[in-house]
Amino acid sequence: MRAGAGLLGVLVGALGCVLQPATQPQIAQLPVLADGAGRPAHLVWVSVAGLTPDRYLSGDAMPNLARLASLGVSAEHVVPVPAAGVYPAHASLVTGATPAEHGIVADQLLGERGVRRAQPSHASLLRRATLWQSVAEAGGSVTSLDWPTTTGAAIASLLPDLAPQRAGEHWQALVSAAATPWIGERVRAAPADVEQPGPARDALLVELACAAFAQAPHLLLLRLRGPEAALVATGPVSQDSAAAFSVVDELLLRLLHCAEQAGVLPQSAFVVTGDRALAPVHTVLRPNVWLRYEGWITPQGLWKVFAASNGSSAFVYADEARTALDARKILEARAQESGAFEIVSAEAMIGLGVDPDAWFGLQAEPGFAFENTLSGEAIAPASVLASAGALLGESAPPTGFVAFGRGVRLGVRVPRMTQLDVAPTLAMLLGVKLDAAVGRSLVGLLRVSAGSAGVDPSPPAEALPSGR
Repeated sequence: MRAGAGLLGVLVGALGCVLQPATQPQIAQLPVLADGAGRPAHLVWVSVAGLTPDRYLSGDAMPNLARLASLGVSAEHVVPVPAAGVYPAHASLVTGATPAEHGIVADQLLGERGVRRAQPSHASLLRRATLWQSVAEAGGSVTSLDWPTTTGAAIASLLPDLAPQRAGEHWQALVSAAATPWIGERVRAAPADVEQPGPARDALLVELACAAFAQAPHLLLLRLRGPEAALVATGPVSQDSAAAFSVVDELLLRLLHCAEQAGVLPQSAFVVTGDRALAPVHTVLRPNVWLRYEGWITPQGLWKVFAASNGSSAFVYADEARTALDARKILEARAQESGAFEIVSAEAMIGLGVDPDAWFGLQAEPGFAFENTLSGEAIAPASVLASAGALLGESAPPTGFVAFGRGVRLGVRVPRMTQLDVAPTLAMLLGVKLDAAVGRSLVGLLRVSAGSAGVDPSPPAEALPSGR
């Protein structure tokens, strides 16, 4: 290797011993990146459901991502936003703002009969500027594939994050109708096993990303949900969960290989983040059973007080202050009796930056999680083996962050950062403004100068994928 070779030059030797040539792309053939300093022309950002630092720091389940982490930037501990669900976490990741500020406070919307099946998918619900908007305003192009809260967004190539809500609806038909035409055509032609989130859908999304490289987007957002089902059903330390992350590891290498084939790899930076970390669960708590017993929730689900579950935490809503105070007294007594959860005051909730409409919160002890159920035993064995959504920071396991490529420093380990730091750091990497972010720009992770030019809006020479 010649002197001065950068990250991808190191990858030639480091990744070659990891790959299985019969099943994996030949990463050893990637070009040498002679100088990895400077702003990337392309940023590829992959969100992996449930990714935690142990997956890449140990390298057992994701040896390829572990190699990339050791050669680029990797975080030992990323503090998730409080009560992190899929939607609040992704919104904080792309805005650098808290849920109270960006407006996406939970994974499901609240209605007069409790939580609705509808999710906060539409981009109009976001109250803060996003990284994709900043890139577009600077003249750059954006591709987004199943990234939460992008439905209806002004994104050039979009696969929205829609999910069936009614009987008879199908994911392929639903999203293909709302997607950019060339993406919709490929989704409609995909096998039926992409209907459910999992490895098959993740593989489809990666192939869509590979096709999008022909457009050379300045920002590509991609969500992979494959590990989610295994984490919930079998727990974070199971063989099934490890196998699910192994599949994602292979897909990440596929993505690198596609970037190399498209000729965009030497000018690209890659970021891999977790959305939230799931902790083991053995028992569920159903506070709405207690509230219904007190007469605040009818058998039909109409409520005066309702505890909306985030998993390891819950937000309590009420129709008026007196009802909220009475409900708090009841739940405080249940908390003392069970020893399974604690009350989080309204003042603490405001300080945490969570839903300002909630009167107070509930935080489960380790091993416990909340459900929205109105009937049955108030405390029961859990039907799932893992849950996220801790409200208090010390109760939340860390999520993950890995970055490498153009403009990213080599071999840097980050002891601690927060999800709020990601968007402003990536905005600095790209040279775009994200003024509403409250997180920190971690300049020590980057090899760019503050005054260097940002996004280059010039269009790529390559043709768009067919069907555009």
